[in-house]
Amino acid sequence: SETETYERVLKALESDDRIPHVGLLGYEDGTGDMLLYNFWKDSKNPKGIWRKTTLTSYQSANTEWTTVLDLDALAKEEEISWVWKGYVPLPRSLDDASLSGYKPSSETSPQPAGRVTRVLLNLSRGGADATYLREFDLLTETFVDPSSSESSSDQGFSLPEGKTRASYKSRDVLLIGADTGEGSMTTSGYPRTVREWKRGTKIEDAPIVFEGEETDVSCSQYYYDERHREGGAMYEVQSRSISFYNSVYFARREEE
Repeated sequence: SETETYERVLKALESDDRIPHVGLLGYEDGTGDMLLYNFWKDSKNPKGIWRKTTLTSYQSANTEWTTVLDLDALAKEEEISWVWKGYVPLPRSLDDASLSGYKPSSETSPQPAGRVTRVLLNLSRGGADATYLREFDLLTETFVDPSSSESSSDQGFSLPEGKTRASYKSRDVLLIGADTGEGSMTTSGYPRTVREWKRGTKIEDAPIVFEGEETDVSCSQYYYDERHREGGAMYEVQSRSISFYNSVYFARREEE
């Protein structure tokens, strides 16, 4: 029956025997062990928890997880039915606060170092396509306050509900497409322009650095770091989604 099928599928989706898929967000201070993050849902956490572990623990028979963000608790606290829509990390190579890149332990055996310190979380209200953008600090494991009065350099990036596209250009600058008024969105309802938004300033005052056509689906801009590969470089990439199936990309190699 439909009820039996539903219960069987739900049991499989909530099983603790599922393989927890992880993302690497740097290396543990001191040990150099990989820091692995996973978003997990089960019967106790229907909205999900974002948690972390090390590679050593992940490979053991009994992985020890540490909760970074409890979405069920956040939804209850803020009285909003939050749904997880992923995150965009601040690359270590673009972060002055991270021990980014590779730190050689010898001339022939480089060891990776540093950790991702900030991410942009995308949370949707009840599963909507549009999301809220909120900056999260992985060192303190708290949201970065967008209304901090201490100084503009302490203010977190945050935007209300919208079909926003954002990535870090540096620790204090975002490349962001958002609804900032007339002409900023395509006829499909996605960003038509990309702005270079500096921390502590108004997004409406941020300069436009790339734009597509109003009839495009969307446009975006981001940095892609290939310097960990032999002969690799840092690339600035711009893209226009001309249609659902066709896109145009522009790439510029950054000089050292």
